[in-house]
Amino acid sequence: MSTGVTAFAPDTATSTWSVRTSFGLVIAAQVLLFAGSNLPTPLFPIYEHRYGFGSGVVTLLFGVYVGVLIPAIAVLGPWTDRVGRRPMLVAGIALTSVSSAAFATARGVGWLFAGEIIYGIGSALVMSCVSVAIRELHPRQHVASAALAASVAMAAGLTLGPLVGGLLASATPWPTVSPYVVDIVLASVLGAVLLRIPETRPVSATAPARAPLIHVPAEIRRSFIGPASAGAASFMMVGWVFALSPSYLHEVLGVRIAQPVVGGLFAALVVFTSGASQLLLRRFDGHGSTALGLCAVAAGMGIVAASGVVSSLTVAIVGGVIAGAGAGVVQRNAMAVVQHIAPLHTRGSVMSTYVLLCYVALSVPVIVAGEAADRFGLRVVTAWYVAGLAIVVGSALVLSRRR
Repeated sequence: MSTGVTAFAPDTATSTWSVRTSFGLVIAAQVLLFAGSNLPTPLFPIYEHRYGFGSGVVTLLFGVYVGVLIPAIAVLGPWTDRVGRRPMLVAGIALTSVSSAAFATARGVGWLFAGEIIYGIGSALVMSCVSVAIRELHPRQHVASAALAASVAMAAGLTLGPLVGGLLASATPWPTVSPYVVDIVLASVLGAVLLRIPETRPVSATAPARAPLIHVPAEIRRSFIGPASAGAASFMMVGWVFALSPSYLHEVLGVRIAQPVVGGLFAALVVFTSGASQLLLRRFDGHGSTALGLCAVAAGMGIVAASGVVSSLTVAIVGGVIAGAGAGVVQRNAMAVVQHIAPLHTRGSVMSTYVLLCYVALSVPVIVAGEAADRFGLRVVTAWYVAGLAIVVGSALVLSRRR
């Protein structure tokens, strides 16, 4: 799919990077954003021991991040169609480095919450425009290829975040400092080079008198709801993986997480599979592959829940791999459809709406599950979670077919 040449804003004369180089830089911004957002995942057991809190506080930390991210996207997201992609990217990356500084210098739980809040605002700025920038800076202006690049970059970041964070925490004498120092250095360098990428906002867009709310134009709403519901289902699975899987492995399956890197391996494996499936199955698109992907998400998480019954880490890994592969196909297809149907001058707003819906699905169910786990146990709560996910998947299958 191709929609022709993107209309660039008139300030491209100040840029020095070619479109191809700029495309690589915004891909790097996508990778760094999602890697940084999950650097704390393998460190949560250390924080729990150091500050004396349980899985309920872990999900609250996760919930605060998303609780800030969602309204921030709603308020700030549409501005990418007004002020431009480049300013939003640079400001967002800068804020993520401030967040990492708060984590690196943390002296209590309050510092962790502050870091999550700041990262939520920075993430909203970047997420509102990075997928759009990837789409508009694609050298061949090919929508499906741009969507694949954006989805694989997200999967790469989600894989590298817990993996690199855990490795640095395990290999250095400063487990809760070194991962964030690396993130600050990378963010500083990337923010500087992003200042010289071309601006790709629509040339006719003008700044509004007040901030607009995100919206989906009436003419594409029926086409939007199918891919949006499918993307939300896949993100609901990802939410469990990043927020609760380390505790599930330790408390339910009895995995001894002696090193931080172990806590991030399961999550890294799931999202690595997600990215690999997007690359290996990139020729398979359309409703059929989306439906199969959704079924794989539900089936894989069902297998993960069953691992608690048989107390088998191997079964959990198999289930995670199946769910991750399905989620990768769903996310790639859903993003490609949304990018294809979004009108040029509201592309940022439409993508912000899509991201917002996905993050509601990623956050709200797992926050509720985390709070319930302290009372009913992770084994029972995971079974409930999978049942709820199956309902969401079924709804997405129906809505996608109607589209």
